[in-house]
Amino acid sequence: MKRILSLFLAVCLIAACAAVFSGCGGSKDDNFPVTVGGAEITAEPQRVVVLNDAFADIILYIGYDIKLAGRSYECDQQMLNILPSVGTGTDPAIDTLLNLNPDLVIADESLSTKSRNKLDEGGVTVVTLTPANTQEEIRQLYIDLGTALGGKTDGSKKGEDAYNKLFKLLNEYSTTTKNIVVTDAYLYLDDQGSYCTFVKDSVQAKIFGYNGAINVFANKTSPQFRATETTDENGNVTAADEMYIRYASPTYLFLDGTVAKDGTIQSAVYDKLIADPNLNVLSALNEGRVTFIPLKNFYRPGVTFEETLFTMIDALNKDEEAAEEASLNPTETATEAPTAAATKPAEEPTEAEEETEEEEEAVEDAGVSDDGAVSDGVYYDENGNVVYY
Repeated sequence: MKRILSLFLAVCLIAACAAVFSGCGGSKDDNFPVTVGGAEITAEPQRVVVLNDAFADIILYIGYDIKLAGRSYECDQQMLNILPSVGTGTDPAIDTLLNLNPDLVIADESLSTKSRNKLDEGGVTVVTLTPANTQEEIRQLYIDLGTALGGKTDGSKKGEDAYNKLFKLLNEYSTTTKNIVVTDAYLYLDDQGSYCTFVKDSVQAKIFGYNGAINVFANKTSPQFRATETTDENGNVTAADEMYIRYASPTYLFLDGTVAKDGTIQSAVYDKLIADPNLNVLSALNEGRVTFIPLKNFYRPGVTFEETLFTMIDALNKDEEAAEEASLNPTETATEAPTAAATKPAEEPTEAEEETEEEEEAVEDAGVSDDGAVSDGVYYDENGNVVYY
């Protein structure tokens, strides 16, 4: 009887230990199923097609890019060029997409209903997420994408760890002590061709501010700069906002655009600045302190954020002496600099010069007639005509 009881207790102990150790570190069963973006994912995805470039950027940063089997053409990050394109994120080529045998598609809300229905008919799970407009929304995207690709335990943690890593890096660079203080600005054109910059408190303005320089438009609450003067009902004229760009005269300009391998600049905002007589006098333009960064880079909160930060910091640090001189005299090339004669202290006049000045003053007091004769003085009649006497 004692032997049977001992065996029973031993079996119970072994079972208890197995239960304890199976719970250590989580298991694959703990990760799935999960519900993300309105879709239930029953098993860990192995072949994923992503239809939004911002989501692709985060997937790259988290380290789940190995699961990617295809992309929309908007996902043009260099690291993704080897993946087949399935067309646009809104209306992808469904047959091409299905031929990739995906077990998950990650899209945004622009995916057409027609395309979604075809993917449903093809038995493909579609996760629909919303692009981020705030830093907290970026954090949630990291968690959601991590969860969708790696599960509610491992994937969620991996996503949040990646988010914390990125913003820790950004903060470290933004607080790095600089030898000098310089100003900068980012400009792009909207669909109407108006100059624009990042709006105060937006994610884009915050990311731009991580480069450590002072953004001269950090407090702007609307992206557009007005191109013409405005007159209110009382006749008061307000100057065009575009002139604020000239008055601010940032030490460095970052512009929407790219530079081709042959050195050709491809930037609509740069072309407009150069053709604008009010703004082509900016010192940053004339002294070559211009760097081109595509606007889309500031909407990709992953590997591209990191790369863009390094690009800006490299531009700001490549010539500190020139930057220091420009920051001390930010408007020197925007307006005509005073000549040496104008700024040189006046010297004491000699005795001969004093006599000459006295004679000239006497002539001015007396007045000169049309025939060159000097009269005793001059006055104006009621019609404003000069009368000598």
